[in-house]
Amino acid sequence: MAYSLSARSNSRLFGVHPDLVRLVRRAIQITEVDFTVLEGVRDIGRQKDMVASGASTTMNSRHLRAENGYGHAVDLAPVVNGSVSWDWPLYHKIAKAMKQAAKELRIAIEWGGDWKTFKDGPHWQLPWEQYSSKGPIAGAKQKAETDAQAKSKAVALVAGGVGTAAPVAQEPLVKAVEVVTAQQGDLSSGDWLRMAIAVMVVCLTVYLAWRKLS
Repeated sequence: MAYSLSARSNSRLFGVHPDLVRLVRRAIQITEVDFTVLEGVRDIGRQKDMVASGASTTMNSRHLRAENGYGHAVDLAPVVNGSVSWDWPLYHKIAKAMKQAAKELRIAIEWGGDWKTFKDGPHWQLPWEQYSSKGPIAGAKQKAETDAQAKSKAVALVAGGVGTAAPVAQEPLVKAVEVVTAQQGDLSSGDWLRMAIAVMVVCLTVYLAWRKLS
């Protein structure tokens, strides 16, 4: 008999890493027993409750969203006559389907039922070795912060010459121009005005120094 995920199970896969979602959806097609997705992504409050109740032993759960924005674990349970069953042999049947799906799709998977201690039959997770917590969202965030810092530095460097020529003189003027030029697409009209004033101050300083020497 072929099974399919319920609407509720599909909704619980929201935010779960795509590779794990593919595994679950393939496993339901080949499983000997129907199953449901009990849980996918958890928030930190939920995880604290799980640890407090003894249902989990760590705050570093793969159910929590990682820096790449995904959760890397799901809990699956067999369904018999419309109800969740805690009959351990049925979890081995789900494991058979999940491991076969993992082999077909060439996706590494880890089952809590294989753990030496604290066996967790419903739990499935993508291994830490192949799926670290780092990801594209973290990289994009870091790049955005770096760009913002560069812009701020450029504006501050040039605008610093309005009150005194000393801040600009601390670095070669050409360096200031290079930094501002690199960020020119992000500068506002006010930024350009401050830059123009700063350049005028620098030019005036150079002129006065030349007059003093002549």
